[in-house]
Formats: sequence, C-alpha cells, structure tokens
Amino acid sequence: MERTKTLQLRIKSAGDPSAEQLAQIRQYTLADLPAEQLYVRTFALAHNAIDRDRECFDEALLADYARTLPGKGLFIKHPTSWDGDGGPGKGRWFAAQLDRMSLDEARTLLREPDLKFPPGAATAVVLMASAYLVRTAGNADLLAEIDAGVVGDVSIGSTVKDRERLVDEQGNELNAWRLTGPGEALEGSLVWLGAQPGARAVKGARRDNERDNEREESNVDIEKKLKDATDQVTDLTTKLAAAEPSHGIMQAARKALGDHAHLLDKPDELAASVKAAAAYREELVDKVVAAERQVGLCGDDDESVAAAKAIYMGDPLERLQARAKRADTALIKGGRMPGTSGGSRAADAPETDASKAALADNPALA
Repeated sequence: MERTKTLQLRIKSAGDPSAEQLAQIRQYTLADLPAEQLYVRTFALAHNAIDRDRECFDEALLADYARTLPGKGLFIKHPTSWDGDGGPGKGRWFAAQLDRMSLDEARTLLREPDLKFPPGAATAVVLMASAYLVRTAGNADLLAEIDAGVVGDVSIGSTVKDRERLVDEQGNELNAWRLTGPGEALEGSLVWLGAQPGARAVKGARRDNERDNEREESNVDIEKKLKDATDQVTDLTTKLAAAEPSHGIMQAARKALGDHAHLLDKPDELAASVKAAAAYREELVDKVVAAERQVGLCGDDDESVAAAKAIYMGDPLERLQARAKRADTALIKGGRMPGTSGGSRAADAPETDASKAALADNPALA
C-alpha cells in the first residue's frame, strides 16, 4: 500500500548548512560543494496524530521512515501522483529522526491546537527530516518562495503494510485507522495542502557552538541522572542489607507458626494469641506449684513459690502439660504427685520438715 501524507509548513528563515550537516550531505554529493552553494531546510514531515484522511501513523512505522528516508529525493510534486512527471528530484533528504514530546507541545509546534491523537496516546511522535537543495539560477525563485512561506507544504511518499481500526477506551470501534509497518519512506515532496495537518519548519542552520552548548547541557543532565540513579541503588542496597536479618527472623517465625503463620500479618490477633498462651502457661505452672505445696515439696512463703514458678515457666509446653496433668491427680487424691521420680523436681528437691510430714501422713507413697 503506497501512501502520501502532507504536512503544512510555516517556514521561518533559510539557513546554510552547519559543519555537521555539511558532513552528512557529503555522503550523497559527488563533489565537495561549499556550504554557501547549498540550501538546507528541516521539516516536520509526519507525526502520529489523526490526519484529514482519518488515519494515523504507528510509531514503529514512523521509525521505519526515519531509518529509510535519508538518501531519498525531495520533489516538487509526488512523482507517482496523477500529475507527477517522474523526473529527478530537486533536492535530497540527508537526515531524519523521531522527536518525542507531549501532546500539547506537538500542537504548539504544529500550530494545530485542535489536533487529535489516537485513544491511549500519551506522547506525540514527530518525524523531523532535513533536506538540501543546490542554489542555482534556475531555483532561485523557488528558494525565495520557500523563505517567504509561499511554498508551504511537504508530503511523505511511503509504503505501509496494513491498517487497523482504532478502538477507544471502552472498546468501541472508531471511524479512523492506524497505518502499520513495516514500511519504507520513498520520497518527500513539496506539494499543495495534504492530509496531515500542521507543521512548523525549524531553522536549518544551527551553528556548531549552539550544538556544543546543547550537548554540554545534555551531558550534565545525563551525569546528574546517572549519579541520582547510582545513589538510589546504593541506598536500596544498604536498606536491603539492613532488612536481611529481619527477613530471616520473619521467615523463621512463619516456619515455626506453621498453619498459624497468617497471624504475622495480623498483629492484633497475634498479640491476643500470645497473651492467651502466656496465661495458659501460667495456669499450668500454678497447678504444678499448688500440687507441690500440698504435698510439701514447696514452701508456702512467697520466695519459695516464686522460685518454683520460675523453674517451671521455662519448661517446654508438652512437659509442662504432663506435669499439670499429674498435679490434677495429686490434688484430687490429696497425695504425692505420681511420676515425679527420675529427674523430676520432686526427686531432686531437698527434704524439708513439710515434706517429711507429708511422707509420714502417706507411708504408702514413701
């Protein structure tokens, strides 16, 4: 599919080529022409907004055009149009690039405040292209007309692979299409008003010192961004290292909690569970100590009770539950706690007057 898309140009001033532009142009000339013999213009040649044909270029397609346009001809009319003569071009495109900007910046650049973009487009993409013509006696009027803004439109001739209908945010099909690639820029021509609305020519003769200043500013900006990014990485690395022990603790806690690991994400519930567990442990310890006091293995004074509780508070829960179960039996029978021999506190406890009396009252348990 071959397409021609035209942008209206509002041309400001002519310019001789800069040293950089002259080096680019000499890739295509057969003789090293002096700068004063050349006329250079930079054009907004295409963009990704919706044009008068209700079509828009896909960004990838514009990238194909930027890559394939340099070296192609600049014509007065499209050579393939109905009135084109198919003759040689009057100039040549020597550079092209895509400029990205906000939608409002593009509307200002193109002087089209009502320019519409396809649904979802957050960035405007403009194909900026530079062409040169040779100053001759035969084209002096043409160059003067370009300078005066009389010759004011430029159009790209290209190929596209296909087109697809645009769809809005709600999924509704619109009466507009997106042209897709791959494609190739075949030429660019000065023509009458075409499909793509609005373009603004930029000066074609930017001096080297301007470019150097821009590069220096750009380099400073890039260096600052690089330093900021490096600082951010360093800060994140430090925070990650500091968080590593806590992460390990949390992982161990989740593993230990097993089916109850979800409580780590619910601090209030976890705190309530811990308090309930502590109260349950204290209840078990109280039972064991009460039984020991009954059989005389523990004194009734505060110091003895506190010491006994301190011993049992450190027991594993399963052992403490077993002791409490035996304590229940002892309290019911009114005798010595069964199974307290062989390393139990009762077997290791010193013999007191109270314990002697308890054993005297229960000779069968002696």
